[in-house]
Order: sequence, then structure tokens, then C-alpha cells
Amino acid sequence: MALSQALGATHLAVDLGTSCTRVNGPRGVRFRGASVLAVDTRTGKIMAVGDAAKRMAGRTPPAIETISPIRRGVITDFDAATRLLWHALGQQHRGRLRSWLPPRVVAGVPAQATEVQKSAVEEAFQFAGARSVRLVPKATLAAIGAGVPVWDATGTMVVDIGAGTTEVAAFAFGNMVAAESTTTAGDAFGAAISGYLQREHALALSAEAAEAVKITLSRALAAGRNTCLEVRGRDRVSDLPKSAMMSVGELLLVAAPEVKRIAATVISVVGHCPASVADDIIERGLVLTGGGALLGGLAEQLGRMVGMSVHLVDSPLLSVLEGAVRCVADSAPSGQQPLLAPM
Repeated sequence: MALSQALGATHLAVDLGTSCTRVNGPRGVRFRGASVLAVDTRTGKIMAVGDAAKRMAGRTPPAIETISPIRRGVITDFDAATRLLWHALGQQHRGRLRSWLPPRVVAGVPAQATEVQKSAVEEAFQFAGARSVRLVPKATLAAIGAGVPVWDATGTMVVDIGAGTTEVAAFAFGNMVAAESTTTAGDAFGAAISGYLQREHALALSAEAAEAVKITLSRALAAGRNTCLEVRGRDRVSDLPKSAMMSVGELLLVAAPEVKRIAATVISVVGHCPASVADDIIERGLVLTGGGALLGGLAEQLGRMVGMSVHLVDSPLLSVLEGAVRCVADSAPSGQQPLLAPM
């Protein structure tokens, strides 16, 4: 047995997302929760982390601040991100024999992240107690986690729609051939719903309420129900409580401009691929993953706009994490390391 194993060193797979952070260790789930902290501004004490902190957003007294340190897949508040990762990695439980050595981490970052942004992620993990950090493009992890045959000679394309960014990447022979990202993603759909209700009904909604409307109507559409949902909020003119009806058809209408932007990114990436790889992608279609991919009707709309088939994976929320787990396990065939090399 290696010394690091004898002393309790662990390898952790991390999906550091705009809306949610997920960490898996040797024994399974280490942390699952919103990428949010609640902090007492007077003392600097952390009051809540993850989902508990998210539930406090907009409901706290002035002395308590909720912070979302990840935006569009990269760190925007270094100190808060470090404290979030400290809890996510379980470092507050160190001191036991099995955790004498700091963990090694595999984590994803946007394919087009700058060197400064990558350095910020790496340093945040190190300050949070990681022994070493291996950064891999999120689109690569999503492809591996979704079971896409990226090692094949035939070209494939993955569209990973997160909360803050959508990553579009083409692969062939175990290499990323072309990639682009757009900020049109899950949060943009919620903002579009909120904007639509404000324009059409003068109804003001919180971001959380708009997200709930999106999820409810998406589930109805997936179940084949042409449902109308009563949406309750605040009248922008009188500030009194107000309600309005929104249908599944309106959800598709509101989402269409955002899906069109994602489609434009897909077309751009195809255009940057070698001709043979582009032909493969057009023939095989797109693999759709990420939490934002669960928006009702999105796969069908995207397919019509790009003129290709779109295949939604079985567990789109977990593709990036599953890819990181496979990297930790060194499951890639020998001699095919370029795809999984650190960034």
C-alpha cells in the first residue's frame, strides 16, 4: 500500500458550478448543495452553507449577507469561494487518522476560461486544503460522464448547459477539436421568464420564483400536459399581490430566443471543425447534458434550429461530476492521455 493511502489521502471529484457544487469521494457523496454562503458581516462567521444558505437569500437581516462566489463557471469572490470549498471538501472534519493528508482534487472549469480564472480556481482549492488540483474542461468531463465515445475516430459534439454558461465542444481521437461557450444558460431562461411576466402582466418575480415556474412548466411539458400555471408575485405598479397565468406554450415562446443563441454557438463550433469531423457531427447529432438541458422542449427546439438530432442524456445534472469521478479512477485507456491532461 502506498504511503499516501496508508495515511488516509483521498481523491475527490468536484463539480464547481454556478448554482450547485457537488463533491464525491471514495465513499460516495461528500457534499451536494447550492454554491452559496450566508455570512455574518459583523463577525465574518459563516452562518450557513449550501442549500441552507440559499434558502436564506432575500430573507436575512442586514447583518447577514448571502454570497454566491461562482458566476458563469468561474470564481468572482475568492475569499467566499475558498470558504465554500473548505466546507465542500470536508476540511472542517480533518484531524481523524483517515484524513491526515490533504485530498487530491479533479475539478472542471470552462473550456475558454482565462489563465487568471484557472489560477483562481486552483488557488481556491489549495487554500481550502487540497493537496493538488487537476483542472479539466467541463465539456470534457461532461462528455466522459455522459458516456460519449470521445476516443473514437468519429467526431462527436457535447452541449453542456449549466446555470451560468453553456459549453459546446467537439471531440475526435480523444482530443477537443473545437469549443466555445455562451452565457445563455439555465439562469438566462429564468431571467427570460421573469422579463416576460413583467412586460405582459406587470408582475414582478424573484429569481427563485421564476426558477420555480420554469421547473413546474418544464415537468408538465415532459409529461405531455398542456398546463397553465398560476404565478403569484407583486404588481409592479401598485406593489400589491398579483397573479397571472402562464402556459406551457408561453414557456416555449419565451425560451426560443435563448435557445436560438445556443444554436448559434453550436453552428459556430461546427464551422470551426475539420470537414470530416463536422460531417460526423451532423450525421450523429448532438449530446445534450447539464441541468439547463432539463428545460421542457429545449432538445426539440434546439434540434429544429440546428437541423440535427439531439440526444438528452439520462442524468444531465451529474454528467460533469461523473466525468470527474472517472478521471479520478483513471478509467481512460492507456496511451490516450491528451484529453485528460491538466489544463
